[in-house]
Amino acid sequence: MSTIVITTHGTLGDNLPYIALGKALKTRGHEIRMVVNEAVYSYVLKAGLEAFTSAHSRIGPEEVRGNAQLWNQLPLLKAKSKDKTKSVIKKDDIIDGATPLLKVCHGADMLISDSEQDIFAAVIVDVYDISWVRSRVTPFSQGFSDTKIEYHPYYKSWLNTENSKRFILAASPHFCPLSPEYSHVHQTGFWFYEDSDWSGGEPSEEIREFVEQEPKPLVLSYSSQPLENPQEIVEVHVRAADKLGRRILIHQGWADFNQSHLPSDIDRDNVMFANGFIAHDWLFSRAAAVINHGGIGTIARSLRNGCPVLVEPFAFDQFFNALQVQKLKVGTAMDTEKLTADRVANFLDKKVLTPDYKKRAVEVGEKINAEQGLIAACDLIESWLSS
Repeated sequence: MSTIVITTHGTLGDNLPYIALGKALKTRGHEIRMVVNEAVYSYVLKAGLEAFTSAHSRIGPEEVRGNAQLWNQLPLLKAKSKDKTKSVIKKDDIIDGATPLLKVCHGADMLISDSEQDIFAAVIVDVYDISWVRSRVTPFSQGFSDTKIEYHPYYKSWLNTENSKRFILAASPHFCPLSPEYSHVHQTGFWFYEDSDWSGGEPSEEIREFVEQEPKPLVLSYSSQPLENPQEIVEVHVRAADKLGRRILIHQGWADFNQSHLPSDIDRDNVMFANGFIAHDWLFSRAAAVINHGGIGTIARSLRNGCPVLVEPFAFDQFFNALQVQKLKVGTAMDTEKLTADRVANFLDKKVLTPDYKKRAVEVGEKINAEQGLIAACDLIESWLSS
């Protein structure tokens, strides 16, 4: 069997699909080495894979909370006069970024990189005789690109080689179909990460009783999105839930939502904070709607469970994902600079919590559930290894 290196960058939603891929490839007998930021080491090791440190700084809950303003692109996008200055990647930065990867790839047969790591992967391919597979978990790339994939000029030359045909999109065509011009991209369907705790893990009795009451609760889950003012977000959503006569479960996440953010005049019996592990499949299958930041992983798992969504995007691919949700009519999206209890309640009432939106979410979810994204990806990768 082969030795395969997988390198990724980003927060949980960027890394977990690749860990799922690594785990699936290992079950087929391959040796898997993962080059990741230190904050996701525990997930890699739990999957039984080898973990190596990338050149990037640690990106964990504490780090992103300390720089929350960097994770909010709305002020820049809405600025009247935008800075046209382009950032320049220096040669030394490329070498520094590629050096850890170079060591791990020694003796390997294949390198799989997410697009954030492509510029370093291109260096490795120049040095070693190694097969290269490029990939993304969403077709969005640094801007409002609809369904187009944009390529960095440093590795644009690779588009005219066999490497241009070895590009995997780990997202469902039922969520984001690609334009015909990207027929060379292999779209496998989502790669769902399954933690061993998730399959057998039972929520606490308190959470179970709260969630399984009727009417079904709303769920607020921002996953690994940090916030400059988490208290404001909590207050808006608990008041919106109150206006709708709904209970709401709030997942702590990297924003660190907690009891101290709850307004004193809100009935605490109608709000629950989940501060630790809770299986999303169990939770989302019992929720009336999931309110989230637009992370592809959260949306995919919500739809997988037939749950409509309200997307409140802040940065990166979240805007693209919000647009897809609106196109599919499986929920809607809101401007996060205009969040008020009244507006959130109205959007939920009119464009999320209706039989039509629920029906559409179930229909899309059934198509996503029928896919075998990891199996399709592994089959592709093994066919490239053999060739």
